[in-house]
Amino acid sequence: MCLGIPCEVVDVEDRDSCFVRVGSGRQPCFTGLVEPVAPGDWLLVHAGFALRRIDPADAHANLELLERALTADASAAAPEREDPR
Repeated sequence: MCLGIPCEVVDVEDRDSCFVRVGSGRQPCFTGLVEPVAPGDWLLVHAGFALRRIDPADAHANLELLERALTADASAAAPEREDPR
C-alpha cells in the first residue's frame, strides 16, 4: 500500500524542488508534477514527489487521522506485561 503524507512547503529551491516539513524535520520534495509552489502551501507527498496541492484544513485533518492511527497501532503492538505479583 502506498501512502501520501500531507506536508507544508517551508522553502522553495527552484521550479521543480522545495523543502517540506515532515514532523519536526525538513525533507526535499520534487514539485515538477504540480503547479509552482510557495512557502505555506500544502502538498500531498509520496516518496519525495508532490502529487498534488491540498487544502490546509484537509491537510491538518489527515495528519490528525494519521497520528491517531499510528498511536492506535503502536498501543496494539505493545506486548502484554505479566503481573509481577
